[in-house]
Amino acid sequence: MWTELANELGVAPFMFRPLVLLIALGAVSGLVGVIVNLRGLEFNAEAMVHSIFPGIVAGAVFGGIDMIIPVAAACAVVVAVALTLVSRSHMSEAGVAVVLTSFFSIGVILSLKKGDQSGQLEALMFGRLLEVTDSRLTSALIVCAIALVLIAVTWRRQVFVAFDRFGAKAAGVNVWGIDLTINAAIAAVVVSSASAVGVLLVVGYLVVPGAAARLLTRRVHVMVPIAIAVGCLSGIVGLALVPLGPVSPQAVVALTSVGLYFMALGLRVVLGGDRV
Repeated sequence: MWTELANELGVAPFMFRPLVLLIALGAVSGLVGVIVNLRGLEFNAEAMVHSIFPGIVAGAVFGGIDMIIPVAAACAVVVAVALTLVSRSHMSEAGVAVVLTSFFSIGVILSLKKGDQSGQLEALMFGRLLEVTDSRLTSALIVCAIALVLIAVTWRRQVFVAFDRFGAKAAGVNVWGIDLTINAAIAAVVVSSASAVGVLLVVGYLVVPGAAARLLTRRVHVMVPIAIAVGCLSGIVGLALVPLGPVSPQAVVALTSVGLYFMALGLRVVLGGDRV
């Protein structure tokens, strides 16, 4: 389907499929990234990225590259529940670190046990953006849609908990459910992009757009379009720079995102610290 559409538009399919994925990922991760920033969940996002690694490895080595998303999604459910549970304890950061270390270690052991065939471990960690197939793109877009729905339906409660967790709980908000939902949304973003962007670079999509938006505004309803714009632009501009030289496309996209963050920081300095 995507190949036919690319041909109709006169665009090379190997560039069109990554472009569609990066735009979808930029939009969804921009929305999720705002909540990550408001709630200070950057460490949780980092932990989620590394903890889903064994699911990605298992899918690749036992079912082939097209099974990465389904198996990683199953692993993501377990990780989301585990991180939600440990985050509620009085030693939450230690608990999150234990989950991260345990799951990531299992992934590395599993990958090395089966053998790092043709640089497979490196591909899983850093991704292969230009090798996105029609089936993988479709699967990734479905998972992105799940993340979008999870955040959209709980948006007001997510913001409420971000600004006043105890007040939200007193008002009858199911805070545990909100925690689980944001962790599940983060997991969905990781799963949808891991095989293309790589588990070590996808964290930039979860953190940088929201952080850049926070530099420019205090208002949540303004943060959202800015974060989405940063996420989408980093994909579009980064992919456009790929033909300029033999470089890693996913690394260029990640660096473009960081570059946009520093542009936002520069704008903040020029404005004298004032925000919209």
